[in-house]
Amino acid sequence: MAANLKEQINSYIGNLKDALNLVPKNIIGIDIGLSSIKMAEVKKSGSDFKLISYNSVDLVEGCLIEDEIQKEEEVVRALEKCLSELGSSAQFACIALYGPNTVARKLQLAGGTFEEIEDQVSWEAEQYLPFPIDSSALAFHVFGENEGGGIDVLVAAAKSSVVENFKNVVEKTKLKVKIIDLQITAITNVFEYVMGDKLNDPNSSWLLVDIGGQKTEFIIYRQGSIAFAKEMSIGGVMITEEIQRQMGVNYMEAEDLKITGDENGNLPEEIMEIINDVMEAFFAEIKKTVDFYVTSSSDDNIKECVISGGGALIPGLVEGLETLLGINISVLNPFDKFSYDKKKFDEDTIHSIAFRGGVALGLAMRQFGK
Repeated sequence: MAANLKEQINSYIGNLKDALNLVPKNIIGIDIGLSSIKMAEVKKSGSDFKLISYNSVDLVEGCLIEDEIQKEEEVVRALEKCLSELGSSAQFACIALYGPNTVARKLQLAGGTFEEIEDQVSWEAEQYLPFPIDSSALAFHVFGENEGGGIDVLVAAAKSSVVENFKNVVEKTKLKVKIIDLQITAITNVFEYVMGDKLNDPNSSWLLVDIGGQKTEFIIYRQGSIAFAKEMSIGGVMITEEIQRQMGVNYMEAEDLKITGDENGNLPEEIMEIINDVMEAFFAEIKKTVDFYVTSSSDDNIKECVISGGGALIPGLVEGLETLLGINISVLNPFDKFSYDKKKFDEDTIHSIAFRGGVALGLAMRQFGK
């Protein structure tokens, strides 16, 4: 009884602080991926961000399938471990959703009052959502007027059951979920911050490709916003699994062979052949998607392709994309702009975060109460 009363009092105090905006502004960005959980906390000073803390914990196989949590207890344990090792006093979290039950789409609407825009968004969303609108969580952001006299709006939606499942599993820890985002918009936050003034050219588009373990986010960025986005069911794990199958090694050995090669740091010819075979399918999907975007939008002004994610480490990826697309390919490094304490984070850790922690950083950039 006493314990329950204490919980009720603490909950009441927390809600009161929340209502009065007396809570700390820092928020923990949590990226619950298919193979690991990444947490980041950043501090904002003016327009600059500094990494305060970061941690990553692997998930056992099969915890998540696409965007469905299959092993809740395992995910909760991993969240608690990651949070404990993070060592943060922040109470609130921003989480990201992904998968077939999420949508991010830019719309051109007629405009009007907020209520009129809201009605237009609901009507348009009902036409393309892969799930019923009455069982979805939907939000939108108005960028401003477009050349046609209407307005540009980014709509983000997710199936309500997915939202609740991810929120509930995180709140089984001491954290309270305050913001729910999409992985696509989270990595775009980092992209915008790092690229800065380079994105100001109104006549140029940018291709951002975030390559994860089992999926790839394809994003066209134009005139200050996401113009087109698609999630592809292809990632670096496909190469690892094929190396594992053909070479008769375990998963970790296959992963090591994929990135670092043999004891001399060289990739054996058979490994390169496996990588090239899998990458052909990846390149074909990228080319098909680029062609679809250019044809449907009449926008053939893609200036540069920026890649991120753990898959950006795959040997030959940059060269292959340059040959395929005929444009410059660069790797997104958050720490070109993010600062950090060099006494707290060594170079190897920063290198790992740069490639694998981008979504968590983008989520942590969302300042609660601001």
